[in-house]
Amino acid sequence: MTRVTPNSRAAARIFIIIAALMAASALLGVDLGTSSVKGVAFDLNGLALASREVPCGYTIPRPGWAEADPRAWWDAVCVILRELTQAVGARRVTAVGVTGQAPTLLLLDRSGEPIHRAILWLDVRSEAEVAAVAAGVGPAGERASGNRLHPYYLGPKVAWVRRHAPERFDQAVVLLQSHSYPVMRLTGARCTDFSSASLCAPFYDAEGRAWSRDVLTRLDIRVDLLPALRPAHDIAGGVTAAAARETGLREGTPVVVGGADFAASALAAGVTELGEAALMLGTAGNLILPFTRADFDTRFINSHHVGCDRYLALGSTLSGAVQEWFRTVAAPGVAHEVLDGEAVSVPIGADGVQLLPYLQGERSPVWDAGARGAFVGLSLAHGRGHLYRAVLEGVAVSFRHCAEIARERGLVFHEVVAVNGGARSSLWRQILADALGVDLLYVPDHPGAPAGAAILAGIGTGALPGVETAKRWRPPMLRHRPDDGAGDVYDRLLTARKQLYPALRAV
Repeated sequence: MTRVTPNSRAAARIFIIIAALMAASALLGVDLGTSSVKGVAFDLNGLALASREVPCGYTIPRPGWAEADPRAWWDAVCVILRELTQAVGARRVTAVGVTGQAPTLLLLDRSGEPIHRAILWLDVRSEAEVAAVAAGVGPAGERASGNRLHPYYLGPKVAWVRRHAPERFDQAVVLLQSHSYPVMRLTGARCTDFSSASLCAPFYDAEGRAWSRDVLTRLDIRVDLLPALRPAHDIAGGVTAAAARETGLREGTPVVVGGADFAASALAAGVTELGEAALMLGTAGNLILPFTRADFDTRFINSHHVGCDRYLALGSTLSGAVQEWFRTVAAPGVAHEVLDGEAVSVPIGADGVQLLPYLQGERSPVWDAGARGAFVGLSLAHGRGHLYRAVLEGVAVSFRHCAEIARERGLVFHEVVAVNGGARSSLWRQILADALGVDLLYVPDHPGAPAGAAILAGIGTGALPGVETAKRWRPPMLRHRPDDGAGDVYDRLLTARKQLYPALRAV
């Protein structure tokens, strides 16, 4: 018989109180993706209490351009927050975290209103400005940012607006990233984090974690145009009275600074240490690898993690955007599951059909804004299933290329955790495991970046102890092992890719 002592009774009461507090608390995570805005409410154990997604896409007004309406982002955030607070009760909401696509160019006027449509990471219109920016900052300034100059990054985008719409640039008083805009609307704070700032090359000093005053002076950019830099889990401020009326949140509810979606996705996957890897499968696909020293390989996108002292190397290519493009032009109204069913019977290598998935230029490791897509090897014997298999394998080969470079650099990983909606397809997951040559782990219906945003909110308010929470929040995962012999096929596909791309680029 167990004897109940006063001390054991006190401990039991404390446990009951803590459990009650955890059950009574909710953390809200919101992510501004390229195609939609998603929000999820979690309890402190990582259980999803409610979720909401609002489509919020982008337009391609000209080849190479990609724009979105930031006011539509805010409207979607308000809808999501109202519904989440109604679902869990506004008094239960401990804190809010917001993450988003990056890098995004958004200039605001003195009243905090957008001056123009946001220019997205997909946008490569500023190819002509790259050389001028490079000449302005010099090799040392470019190296300090940790990233090469390319239309993907923010500096050339700013130069494009300054050159082609100077009246808009002169109106601007602050430049924000996508997630920073709703944070400003919620709290009034104009700030961003290091994961987002790192993609503002060449304005950012990666090792110093600060805006580069030397570079800004050389380019004649006012330092006060850029937002304050703060850790992603810092509290940006409390919800204002006006924002409370629009969102249903309690006035004063803490909102953290937030960060870039890829870093939040890596955190949500529990990937924080060397030797771990995450695969973010959204509109873009990112192979994400933590590293510790400021030793940057500019074949990758180099950034900072959120919530911990790590850098991130990203091998990045279009993913969901390529799949959705194919479905729109070749199978309108056909579900992805149907296309999977047609492709699953096609052997690895798609019977000789290959896709160069460069539908909006290409980033890591090719870095060619002028690259274009192509199907190669077509015959009358090929059908839609072959083409769709080639789409999936074409993206997977890009990831294999990135993994090859990572291993050259000593960034070795033995398994990869896949997150975000693109990972729902079992066929797609197996293709990725085969192409990467490692086990692929997947949490069914994992919310991805919104979970990372919520964890940041919990860390910032002390409701959660730290990034180690992410692994505790992660439910049991499905495991896909690479098939024997698949690696040899993907080696041949990558060898062919390295020959095809330069050959077709010259045409």
